[in-house]
Amino acid sequence: MNSKLEQGANILWVDFLANGLRLADPEEQRKLADNAKQAGITHIVVDAKIPYGHTTFPSQFGYHVSRWSDGRYDMWKERDFLQEMVDVLKPTGVKVLANVDVFAEGTAQSRDGIAYDKKEWQVMFYNPDMSSAPVAAENASDATIFVNPIHPEVKRHELSIIEEITTNYELDGIVLDRCRYPNVYGDFSELSRQQFEQYIGQKVEQWPQHIFTLQENADGTKQVEFGRWFGKWSEWRALNIKNFVKEAKQLVKSLKPELLFSIYVGSWYPLYYNEGVNWASETYHPDLPWASEDYHRSGYADELDFIMTGCYYPEVRVEEAEQNGRPASWYSVEGAIDISLQAVNGQIPVVASLYLKDYAGDVEQFRKAIRMCREKSHGVMLFDTVYLEDYHWWGELDSKL
Repeated sequence: MNSKLEQGANILWVDFLANGLRLADPEEQRKLADNAKQAGITHIVVDAKIPYGHTTFPSQFGYHVSRWSDGRYDMWKERDFLQEMVDVLKPTGVKVLANVDVFAEGTAQSRDGIAYDKKEWQVMFYNPDMSSAPVAAENASDATIFVNPIHPEVKRHELSIIEEITTNYELDGIVLDRCRYPNVYGDFSELSRQQFEQYIGQKVEQWPQHIFTLQENADGTKQVEFGRWFGKWSEWRALNIKNFVKEAKQLVKSLKPELLFSIYVGSWYPLYYNEGVNWASETYHPDLPWASEDYHRSGYADELDFIMTGCYYPEVRVEEAEQNGRPASWYSVEGAIDISLQAVNGQIPVVASLYLKDYAGDVEQFRKAIRMCREKSHGVMLFDTVYLEDYHWWGELDSKL
């Protein structure tokens, strides 16, 4: 059975970290369901595994959110957030997609998460002070502890959780997020070195300098200088992620072929070597300074039923980005959609995604952004529900979706 996302999909994300306390109240759950139906939302993404590795449902493999050491989610003890959301949303006709934050397994803030009990799983960085260096997808204050995507136990763990969710819940799809490396500085473990050298068929004489070196700018910031093997390294990292995506997709489809299978990524494709991901189609051959001749082989878009790309910019039109001195046209919702469509190359639907906080205090710009997503892509994804609540914007969706 083929899975298909209808044109004009209106997707709303429910991030557990932002909404879990409020949605512990069943009345708030009902309000969310009613508001979503009235606003024309077609799909809701519900966190099943959060960015710090905890599950929102009782898992045989992951740690439940109620195990958080500071007790912040004690009200969810012996409860199942995913099932409660399915139960309240299904009667409305809104489709439910379960989100899995894949290679994120701990938080540095409270030192919670399975990554602290399985330290051998953790990503090893180029050097230790690079662990939380800012990149396009995460900022310097991000507390997520990532695990190595090629570690055999890590892969088994993540696939086991995906299997649990797919098997045990009445869903309409599975979404993967953080299915990537943390940033350009990881993983530089001995396992990664061995497997990369096997991939290229020779030793890397100067490790890790022949991958890249760090040059200090005048302002004290560090800049990556690509080394001899950086192109093949980027290709290899992206293939590692693609191979996991293929396994996850085959698992989901073998269990429930009717489920949608999707991924969220950032739209900033020219910088995505940071995350070690090639979310383009195999048919797309990027002309970028870091891309190897065979980089296109690592593209995974063709494995998906659709993709959500984060067009996370306050500027909506390309002209606005240019006027505001942005470094490229894709630093705008319109430009981000253009680059997403170019990379996916017509192989699957693209759903442009908005970060609602970008439009705080400017509801007209929010309206423009929604219109742009709907006009140029397969629909719109709104991140996150909490901002519709905080800004009282539910009513804005009635006429715009």
